[in-house]
Amino acid sequence: MNIQNYTYLINNPAVISKEQTSELESIINSFPYFQSARALHLKGLKSQDSYKYNQALKTTAAHTSDRSILFDFITSTK
Repeated sequence: MNIQNYTYLINNPAVISKEQTSELESIINSFPYFQSARALHLKGLKSQDSYKYNQALKTTAAHTSDRSILFDFITSTK
C-alpha cells in the first residue's frame, strides 16, 4: 500500500475493500503500534462482518489511547 492509498483510506474509511484490509493487516504485522492502521483495519473487518473482528477489537482497544474516539470511528457511517 502506498501513501496516497493510505491517505485516501484515512479520509474515506467507509470504502475499505477486502484487499485493502489484508494490506492493512500486513502493515500492522510490520508495525504493531501503528494506531491509525489498526483502526482502519478494524473498520474494514467490521464492514465485512469478519469473524476476526472481535479479537481485533480487543487488540486495537488495548493499543488505543482514547477508546471513545475509537468507538465513534468504528460505529460511524462516514
